[in-house]
Amino acid sequence: MERPADEARMALDPRPGERVYQEIKQAILSGEFVILRRLDIDKLASQFGVSATPVRYALAILAAERLVKLNASRVYQVAFWSELELRELYQWRQHLTKWALQSYVPQAAPAMSPEADYAGAYLMVMEHIGRNANTEVRRAGRSADERLQQALRAEIEAVPGAVDELSRIGALLDRGGAALANKMRRYFDRRIYHCALIRSAAHAKAMPNNGA
Repeated sequence: MERPADEARMALDPRPGERVYQEIKQAILSGEFVILRRLDIDKLASQFGVSATPVRYALAILAAERLVKLNASRVYQVAFWSELELRELYQWRQHLTKWALQSYVPQAAPAMSPEADYAGAYLMVMEHIGRNANTEVRRAGRSADERLQQALRAEIEAVPGAVDELSRIGALLDRGGAALANKMRRYFDRRIYHCALIRSAAHAKAMPNNGA
């Protein structure tokens, strides 16, 4: 049983909670913890060699970041968007990208391979586009991209030509201007259109491993 002293120590030294937070977050972003996976506090505490308090600390932060949620049974799960939530998330990311492009200075992107790592290539493109944007736009963009990670893995199956489309965007980064802006608008328009299929594909990929 967790003792009151555990909470007192956590207040004085949040490092165990920060470590657990980073490890759980990385497991979600990497796809190790898939959507709808149950996050049992006691099991996670045992896995990370801590008491329950740092795990609760970590899950509370992740819930605020909307990467996990507390379901009707008061059990934490990796978050899974509704179709409307996913559509609005893509729309929000589209707006943030439009704002970032207003301060974009064309420059060739580092080498990337959407065929080998589609999600990684997407993140490189978005980081590149946003490097001159203001701090709030960059922060909001990173948050949206984190919440989209498991959708990105499903786009390859749900969005026709997704890999080639991302490769063409990469080739436009050294040109910028209207060509890049139009391509990015089209990129997000297609994902907004296909969001029901993306959600279904993400759910299908997660089902065998969601811990339910």
